[in-house]
Amino acid sequence: MRRLRRSGLLTPEQMQHAYEAAAETADGRQLGKLLVERRILTRFQVRMLLAGRTEGFLLGQYKILEPIGQGGMGRVFKAEHTGMGRLVAIKVLASDLVQTERARQLFEREVKLAARLQHPNIVTAYDADHVGGRYFLVLEYVEGPDLQSLVQRDGPLPVGVACELIRQAALGLQYAHERGMVHRDIKPSNLLVQRNNPLGAGPLLKILDFGLARLHASESEIDGESVPFDRRTVIGTPDYLSPEQARDWHEVYIRSGLYSLGCTLYFLLTGQPPFPGGQALEKLVRHLTERPAPLTQLRKDVPLAVVEIVETMMAKNPLERYQVPLDAALALAPHAVPSTTFLGSSGDSDHDTFTVMADSSTWPSQRSALTAVAAGSVSVLPPPIVPEPKPRRSWSQKVTLAVGLLLGFVAGMGFLGVLKLFGLF
Repeated sequence: MRRLRRSGLLTPEQMQHAYEAAAETADGRQLGKLLVERRILTRFQVRMLLAGRTEGFLLGQYKILEPIGQGGMGRVFKAEHTGMGRLVAIKVLASDLVQTERARQLFEREVKLAARLQHPNIVTAYDADHVGGRYFLVLEYVEGPDLQSLVQRDGPLPVGVACELIRQAALGLQYAHERGMVHRDIKPSNLLVQRNNPLGAGPLLKILDFGLARLHASESEIDGESVPFDRRTVIGTPDYLSPEQARDWHEVYIRSGLYSLGCTLYFLLTGQPPFPGGQALEKLVRHLTERPAPLTQLRKDVPLAVVEIVETMMAKNPLERYQVPLDAALALAPHAVPSTTFLGSSGDSDHDTFTVMADSSTWPSQRSALTAVAAGSVSVLPPPIVPEPKPRRSWSQKVTLAVGLLLGFVAGMGFLGVLKLFGLF
């Protein structure tokens, strides 16, 4: 109880409730269990207090509730704004990195990039600050699993669900692309699924961590300030890295993100990355030189049209991929299942579940569904209505067209020669 008072975790009213609980037992661990059961403290807070900690529970105006993740730049915590009561995620830069000027530049760059992005399919950045030498970014808290954890727990996703989630991710990337930004590290663990979708029924996907994003400019600059990077550094995850990133990570464009997104869709459909096993360098070489195992070999129920979409997204040559994320979203839309529903867990965040309607073909078209939603007759949020993509000519059509143009040109030149011969031109 002395440690709890010193921690500053509780308000005077909450401390009174803690004293009432303390009167029921003389055992510290039992007291901690009671405080967790009465939602006065979290398990993480109790563990820290029992270990002798009395500081580090507050970060500016935010109360740390529990750790929820860790990456190369630092740790991520679930936290609560002490004044507003809003749950947030706080990304704290690792203490051993904050000593370097380069780390601070990278962090400041992430803050400026994240502040520009306001889209339903991108995790929102609320605030950024540094307290006592600790730099942190305050982000929207997403209640739900990331795609890596989801597939590891439940196995490959239904085809329609996978297409819908990647379609939403493509829309988020398109929004960022239109604002001059590319996500450098698209992978399943950076794609979160919000359990409670405020936009309607079905899962809401959110892209996490635009801290590795890059402006489209020839040099990495933000507001005129150059950000130095080491060319020997590879930023990204080998399982989902594009061939051009494997050669030189500076060669990153929007089509590089589409390759990584295609690898992620491959993972959602098969339960494994395109090139499983091996060391990081081996995987980079395989992205450059090999084709992954065919989808049809690993899973029989994937429609050929979806197989072609994945292969287009994962083409070795960037020019053979979709040119912008919107193209991929349009291609995926007919195969996406908007009737997927994420269900809240029964008190255990480690057992989130979702159910899928068995037959999506019974659902109305996008336009009629939109009309039905507006009329209030259904609660399904369909994919957005977007212009139909222009049909692509096959190679045979392109060759025929080229030959026709060439013959027309030759015939035209011959006709002009005849006119000149008779002095008519």
